[in-house]
Amino acid sequence: MEIKEIIERVKELKEIEQRAKEARRELEKKLFESVEKPEDGKPLWLDEETKIVWRNEVTIPQKVGKIWLERNPELAKRIFSLTVKPKISEISKLERTLYLEEELPPWMKDFETLKKEIKIVEKPQLQFIKNEEVEDDE
Repeated sequence: MEIKEIIERVKELKEIEQRAKEARRELEKKLFESVEKPEDGKPLWLDEETKIVWRNEVTIPQKVGKIWLERNPELAKRIFSLTVKPKISEISKLERTLYLEEELPPWMKDFETLKKEIKIVEKPQLQFIKNEEVEDDE
């Protein structure tokens, strides 16, 4: 199989996936609209291997969450789950700061130790760009 064939097949499968996800969401929406939640709040069994479970989901706008994190970090850390994801751009910026040999702020003392814990893994990512997004260099 040639590269162009593989690319076309991947595009085709992405479109199929997208249509399947949308179809599943629509069917689930119809299903959820057509059943009533049991008064006891327990799962509703539809057949031997399928049940509907009602779960609570909580959200907060990012802006508001950040305000609370600044206002009351101890409370926010207890209530919010925080994702720890290193920022490549920030690591690079801090590395440049180290090389300038200026006086470093106290919080930078652990930078080298922390950097040893961070793993940078390069992963290929296939991207599709529509024709109108491509600009000619000519």
